[in-house]
Amino acid sequence: MVIKQDGTRIPFDQEKVLKGLQAACGKRPIPEDRIILLVREVEEELIQLYDREVQSKSIGLLVANKLKPIDPIVYIRYASEYFNYQHLEDISQEVANMQDAPPVIPSQSDLFSTPKK
Repeated sequence: MVIKQDGTRIPFDQEKVLKGLQAACGKRPIPEDRIILLVREVEEELIQLYDREVQSKSIGLLVANKLKPIDPIVYIRYASEYFNYQHLEDISQEVANMQDAPPVIPSQSDLFSTPKK
């Protein structure tokens, strides 16, 4: 179950995640099968990390973090909606943070894994 910000609980919906990704990926060179794979990866990781319920915010963060190594433009599009950026400075700061961060290598695993909640 997904716990929304208002406290209501709804079943996890792959289609909702897929539609959000498709909107962010609009006109970018990302194959549809890669987007579908990302949705599956998100769902599998949620199953591994959470017993029964997950905050919607955790889903959004997971999706955003998986987008960074795939396409930084798509990440910024998704993040600007997800993090509800209100000003151009917010987006500029996120871009600066990305430029300052070490590169993400998709084939490299995390040094520390996230504990199960």
